[in-house]
Amino acid sequence: MGYYGFVEPDNKIIAYAPNTILIQEEKAEVATIKPGMVVMKGTNDDDVVACDGVTKAPFGVAGYEQSFLGAASSTSNRPANVDTAYAKDARVPVLGGGGFVAMMHLAPGVGTVKGDLLASWGGGTVVPVVPMPGGYGVRIPFVEKTTEFDTGVDLPEGMIVSDVIVEVTNEVALATIDVGLLSTEDSDGGDADGFLDGESCVAKGFVKHNTVDTTAASLTLGDYFKEADILDATSGAGAQTYRVPNYHVVGGGQVSVSYTTSESADIAGNIYVVCAAPGFQIVGRAEETLAPVTATVDEATVFVSQDVMARVYI
Repeated sequence: MGYYGFVEPDNKIIAYAPNTILIQEEKAEVATIKPGMVVMKGTNDDDVVACDGVTKAPFGVAGYEQSFLGAASSTSNRPANVDTAYAKDARVPVLGGGGFVAMMHLAPGVGTVKGDLLASWGGGTVVPVVPMPGGYGVRIPFVEKTTEFDTGVDLPEGMIVSDVIVEVTNEVALATIDVGLLSTEDSDGGDADGFLDGESCVAKGFVKHNTVDTTAASLTLGDYFKEADILDATSGAGAQTYRVPNYHVVGGGQVSVSYTTSESADIAGNIYVVCAAPGFQIVGRAEETLAPVTATVDEATVFVSQDVMARVYI
């Protein structure tokens, strides 16, 4: 029995590669591709751009130490370091075929547990996902936030969101959670409870939506998922209201996932945003556990991207 302990490389992308890596040399269509980003086809077949997680399937990871291919010298195409983007029209080595471990870029607002599946996301980043009814759920942690809280997770515009599922890891009597898109974002504003409105957090585990009740106010699917409310014909106290679900297509600049909990310092869990799109696909598996990271930017605390060591599948 053997154990492979992967060591984070210094100014390189590859951490482990026992087999030959498939390398395609492509042209950077714009100067936004950094080593370790997931890439997709650009305008032409030999152009590449950072994967947007929506429009086109990802097909590889931008390399770095392999950038001597097709160049006059070993570094003529290579950026100064792995945190610097390739110049426009530079020849980019695109690594694929699987069977290697590389440093990829985790989207802001999310963390990983070793073994997590990773899916392609906006800006060439990746997010941790788990299989859920209707697709893969992007995992976002939550704790007590009694005023609307911006998770730092931005949904790519055009992404289809079919559901949002809450997992309670620390239950609290009478506790609830709202999930939506940041209400202060964009001139029109998002909807702080557009996905979930008053979802119960009183029991540990995954939470089932309340879609049938005697009163519409008790139904927990928000307006982003609400197709219609149907009231049955029963007269008297036995009347039931059913909320017909739909899916939401992200757009209009309203992209920032937010949540609000009822007051309880002990509440904790995960939000799973169930997504689907041609560019949203499994690209790897996390090889390390990372918590979400914040930084101070213009005196404000914001979530930032971080590198994650990943077993590459594409």
